[in-house]
Amino acid sequence: MSRPKVDVDTKIRQTIEVTILGQRMLLKADEDPRHIERLASYVNRKVDEISAGGAVASTKLALLASLNIANDYFRTLDELREFKRQVEVKSRSLLSELDASIQEVPKEKIIG
Repeated sequence: MSRPKVDVDTKIRQTIEVTILGQRMLLKADEDPRHIERLASYVNRKVDEISAGGAVASTKLALLASLNIANDYFRTLDELREFKRQVEVKSRSLLSELDASIQEVPKEKIIG
């Protein structure tokens, strides 16, 4: 007979209150409440940036904020990919230099 799976994750879901677009929401999350509040603050900043240009319906405001956040996310992904590529190129270059310098050392010096 198989035993039921036991979730070994000890995180406790908490109810966190945030306000976005003037709407009070209670969210259940196993994240640190400060992290959730930070996310809500980020969304509110994006909404404020868009609404600074004039009155916009809340639905349209939410959609535009979502697009701006998605743009930030994908731009950051692209930057991360480029950074990883640069690290890989530099690492290979440094390894090649190390290999070359080891080849140049006389064997007597390596052995001791």
